[in-house]
Formats: sequence, structure tokens, C-alpha cells
Amino acid sequence: MIQIVLWIIALAIAAFLFDRVALWAEDNGWIYWRRRKASTTSIGAILSDLNTVTNPSAQHVVEAKQAKKLEERDNGDPPEVRG
Repeated sequence: MIQIVLWIIALAIAAFLFDRVALWAEDNGWIYWRRRKASTTSIGAILSDLNTVTNPSAQHVVEAKQAKKLEERDNGDPPEVRG
């Protein structure tokens, strides 16, 4: 019984230490943990670029999206909002 209690205490201490290290890394701007949220636009751009690298045939999709954004900006139309 005492061994189970010691394991639970050790896990709690490990979780606390992990949280503190993660908060420290977040303060240095290395990760997003609890205090700040990642912006969805930056995550989407990263995933899109990663998809282009791993799947070269997806390049035309990226180019089409960029062309559409440029066209909307040139026309003065508001950007399309997805919900």
C-alpha cells in the first residue's frame, strides 16, 4: 500500500516539474503551453508548407489559394471568412 502512495506522489512531483519546465520554455517563446495560444493562421501556414514538402502534388492548391488572396486584395473584396 505504501508503495502505491509513493508512486502517486512521485507522479505528482514529475507532473509538476514537467509543467514548470513547459512554462519556462513558453516564456522563452519555444512552445505554447498554458498562457498563450498559437495563432491558427501560423499553424495553418506551417501545415500547408509541410504538406507541400511531403506531397508535391499539393503545390497547385497552395498556389491557387495564394492567387485567390491576391485577387481579392486587388479587387478590394473582403477576404472570405470561414466559420
